[in-house]
Amino acid sequence: MARILTFLMEILVMCCWAALVEADYMKYKDPKQPVNVRIKDLMNQMTLEEKIGQMVQIERSVASAEVMKKYFIGSVLSGGGSVPAKEASAETWVNMVNDFQRGSLSTRLGIPMIYGIDAVHGNNNVYNATIFPHNVGLGATRDPELVRKIGTATALEVRATGIPYAFAPCIAVCRDPRWGRCYESYSEDHKIVQAMTEIIPGLQGEIPANSRKGVPFVAGKTNVVGCAKHYVGDGGTTNGINENNTVISRHGLLSIHMPAYYNSIIKGVATVMISYSSWNGIKMHANRDLITGFLKNTLRFRGFVISDWMGLDRITTPPHANYSYSIEVAIRAGIDMVMIPYNYTEFIDGLTSQVKSKIIPMSRIDDAVRRILRVKFVMGLFENPLADLSLAKYLGSQEHRELAREAVRKSLVLLKNGESADKPLLPLPKKASKILVAGSHADNLGNQCGGWTIEWQGLGGNNLTIGTTILTAIKNTVDPAAEVIYKMNPDANYVKSNKFSYAIVVVGEPPYSETFGDSLNLTIPEPGPSTIQNVCEAVKCIVIMISGRPLVIQPYLSTIDALVAAWLPGTEGQGVADVLFGDYGFTGNLGLKMARISLFFMGILVMCCWAAMAEAEYMKYKDPKQPLNVRIKDLMSRMTLEEKIGQMVQIDRSVASADVMKKYFIGSILSGGGSVPAKQASAESWINMVNDFQKGSLSTRLGIPMIYGIDAVHGHNNVYKATIFPHNIGLGATRDPGLVKKIGAATALEVRATGIPYVFAPCIAVCRDPRWGRCYESYSEDHKIVQAMTEIIPGLQGDVPANYPKGVPFVDGKTKVAACAKHFVGDGGTTKGINENNTEISMHELLSIHMPAYYNSIMKGVATVMISYSSWNGIKMHANHDLVTGFLKNALHFRGFVISDSEGIDKITTPPHANYTYSIEVAIHAGIDMVMVPYNYTEFINGLTFLVKNKIIPMSRIDDAVKRILRVKFVMHLFENPLADLSLAKYLGSQEHRELAREAVRKSLVLLKNGESINKPLLPLPKKASKILIAGSHVDNLGYQCGGWTIEWQGLAGNNLTTGTTILTAIKNTVDPTTEVVYLENPNAEFIRSNKFSYAIVVVGEFQYAETNGDSLDLTIPAPGPSTITNVCGAVKCVVVIISGRPVVIKPYLATIDALVAAWLPGTEGQGVADVLFGDYGFSGKLPHTWFKTVDQLPMNVGDAHYDPLFPFGFGLTTTPTKAVWVNN
Repeated sequence: MARILTFLMEILVMCCWAALVEADYMKYKDPKQPVNVRIKDLMNQMTLEEKIGQMVQIERSVASAEVMKKYFIGSVLSGGGSVPAKEASAETWVNMVNDFQRGSLSTRLGIPMIYGIDAVHGNNNVYNATIFPHNVGLGATRDPELVRKIGTATALEVRATGIPYAFAPCIAVCRDPRWGRCYESYSEDHKIVQAMTEIIPGLQGEIPANSRKGVPFVAGKTNVVGCAKHYVGDGGTTNGINENNTVISRHGLLSIHMPAYYNSIIKGVATVMISYSSWNGIKMHANRDLITGFLKNTLRFRGFVISDWMGLDRITTPPHANYSYSIEVAIRAGIDMVMIPYNYTEFIDGLTSQVKSKIIPMSRIDDAVRRILRVKFVMGLFENPLADLSLAKYLGSQEHRELAREAVRKSLVLLKNGESADKPLLPLPKKASKILVAGSHADNLGNQCGGWTIEWQGLGGNNLTIGTTILTAIKNTVDPAAEVIYKMNPDANYVKSNKFSYAIVVVGEPPYSETFGDSLNLTIPEPGPSTIQNVCEAVKCIVIMISGRPLVIQPYLSTIDALVAAWLPGTEGQGVADVLFGDYGFTGNLGLKMARISLFFMGILVMCCWAAMAEAEYMKYKDPKQPLNVRIKDLMSRMTLEEKIGQMVQIDRSVASADVMKKYFIGSILSGGGSVPAKQASAESWINMVNDFQKGSLSTRLGIPMIYGIDAVHGHNNVYKATIFPHNIGLGATRDPGLVKKIGAATALEVRATGIPYVFAPCIAVCRDPRWGRCYESYSEDHKIVQAMTEIIPGLQGDVPANYPKGVPFVDGKTKVAACAKHFVGDGGTTKGINENNTEISMHELLSIHMPAYYNSIMKGVATVMISYSSWNGIKMHANHDLVTGFLKNALHFRGFVISDSEGIDKITTPPHANYTYSIEVAIHAGIDMVMVPYNYTEFINGLTFLVKNKIIPMSRIDDAVKRILRVKFVMHLFENPLADLSLAKYLGSQEHRELAREAVRKSLVLLKNGESINKPLLPLPKKASKILIAGSHVDNLGYQCGGWTIEWQGLAGNNLTTGTTILTAIKNTVDPTTEVVYLENPNAEFIRSNKFSYAIVVVGEFQYAETNGDSLDLTIPAPGPSTITNVCGAVKCVVVIISGRPVVIKPYLATIDALVAAWLPGTEGQGVADVLFGDYGFSGKLPHTWFKTVDQLPMNVGDAHYDPLFPFGFGLTTTPTKAVWVNN
């Protein structure tokens, strides 16, 4: 016994020792743990004080180790010109940063701070750093790869001073050169700005192929955190006034100023800085719609958002007038870190008070801190918080100065060169007797560098840092025998009295930054104009403009012989001389002469020709080993206009044949609702039909396969014996994306079982008014549920691989199908729910309610998007270029193809087809790639061909459409497997799929009422009872149970449409064999009273319908439903089961009903209803739509001011499974 006790004591001691060892282990300190695990662990340990501290960035002049420790400060910055000492060395910088960092590391949790600095054209605050040309010059290079190298060099020089965070790049699109920050912008053209975001992988490192888009990325100790700024529209202010109002439409904002942010996020940018400016009167620092709604939610940015310097203060006029208000609106808007930079205690106290008073929710603070920590973990700051001098050698290194010199050369723009092309003045001869160099900017390094150099506003003169002035560069370059005379502003007599070979005049703007640079006249400051006139009227002259933007030059242009825009070239002025004197060309192209072709090369040429002949039959597009884009390019290069337009056509099977496919090169066929090869056609019949059409396509010159599409909106619903799942409204009630994904996979198998590879599903409409006849096709009134249910897409198409490019369609093999997200966009928001009508809402509402699910769909690789018949604010979606091309294709980067709805382009005009040529033009211009014609295909083909040949529609638009269509066909391996077989026929209506549908039915049921009270429930019903009554028009009607889009477009009534289980049959299958089941569709009250029923089940609801035929302004239950409810429920305990595609009027009967169940449109597997009614499974469904009291309340959605529902969104009583009980009458 003693030995046992000793043994147990030893184990106890060992356990205690292990616990002590573990006590110091914190997951957030372990770099082997996933980032999200580290963030969660650290946040669990943080107090409110520590969290708010992380949101604060203060200026180095008020920082100290003690301040960092006391207030848990998350970040420090050096404002423009804020340095540890004049001409401070790398070592001085490193020591200062480390001192602050040690204060942070000494806190309870040791969270490192992040030091930030403006490094907008090199590490420009630091003495001896390489100063690159400002962005306006880099934009002139048109060389993203060069800009990327500059980013890499800048990162090394910033890290050389111990700093890991750069407030760069500025990706503003300068639309008015009067703006004082125009030189910080790469261009007025967003495409150039987008291209130049390549600086981000230079600064941060190349994002790995398998990285999640939107998540920040920093490669290591030689890279820095970047900051895309200033979000958004800062370059578009009225009259170019800094910090002013940008008055522009939502489309203008998204298409001009937003695209570069999308590129930056895709490249892993870690932070985004907010602009001082306003957009249409709303301060960006207070704009929740654009910061949280668009940047964070729509673009899925996962880094942190930082304010500009005292940006919160400027929300009010005058600044800081109501600081509590400014804190509240800024943090609510979505700002995560605040650049205070001085009054940090006021901010900390103010934010703490608002959180404790629940003015700002704790969830907002947690989101901000989570984002900040994500960046700190991603950049390895916890592992390497302290800097050393190992990178100091890179500060102003010769290699970086050579790179800057190259950038200067490539940035120079030659605007004029002599009298004519035959008499150029440039390049200048290096040998000359006497050369005049003049102008205020020829020997002024500060003017050459511009603002944001050493000081915020820059500095004049040559003592600010180390570099080469243009004058020095000229002297370095000309022949030693050439006499170079420099005179800043010579008079005309002096110039005339000297026999100068030529003159170089360098003039421009003095240094400035931000508001100090705003200019309404953009004139060259004196003495620039007089220098130009005095010199250029007396001698051949070249004028070099040093400026951050275009200036007024026309008055002097006739006097000037050659004119060069050199922008703000930075410290390496030698690059200017390199090009002036012809060592490099202004175009940047090397002038190479062709040598004689040797016999050796002639031999190689002959061999190559022979190889080409041998390869003549090889076509890259047919080779699955070739990259996707290579295959597309190769095939496109071989296609005629006729073949391309054919690919854009989708026709109905009723007008298709192998001959039609071959003659017109048709790209696609569809089965419209009810369009089948034969009534009750087998899988084999379907396959034979599809293959016959396909053989016609394969017999064409290039053998491009067609793609067959079908509406499979709740299973393979056109096909006899297929499994019919609940309609989307029921699936929304399940709240189960995993289940929906399984349904997608099952649907894909059943569709493929019939030889079809393409489905027009899912419908991701957000139904905001149940009067809409397509409301049952919508998962919910809440876009978040619709977004979650886009999980059906990987079910249909397969899971997108981790390293797959976002926006590119994905289909994972022969058991999957191409999906179609529809109907883009806003179809569920039409006025009064009228189908195909007008959706009258703001851009914000469109983007925040109806658009999010499209973003999810695109991220999941959806192959196609179908356009809605509806309009948005009066513009037909089929004609809406801004949303189809501007937003879907450009902003969201969708790379699949866009398809019209059936005869959708006809409906652009009123009446439809009134001006078909016009309809074709605007639809194709809008961005529609494939047109579901579906009958008058020759009219469409002839019309589009005419428009292209007459250059009304550009060939580039046709090429874009065909490229997208081919991309989908290649991705789904249609070229390798164009013909179907019977190998998957066994899956059509399989038992496994029917069990899945039955599960979906069970989970979709919503229990709205259950007995008099919670203590007296009626459900679940007992299986054993003496006699039960089953009544109602819908209890024994499979067609009503399935609804529209079943076998026929509008659905079919009765039990002969397909195979399935009615609710009546299900009840009979479920109750005890001794229970007498009496079925009477519409019994009268007297009959019920004369029978001693234990209870009654009444199943009533809507008849089947689809689209416009389902629009209803009253939403009443059709007769005899109401009388059945009244007769039965007035005489016996009753359960009413509503079969409908939406909430209907039920309030008048509610008091009579004992239990009420919303069963939606459950499909073929009615057994799932009985499973739950009788307690084999519990009720778990939740309302996906608000259940109104009266139709007068509509539209009414959760969150509306007038929200007063009968049953609120998300409502649903629950029950637990139970054993059967005997009921004694």
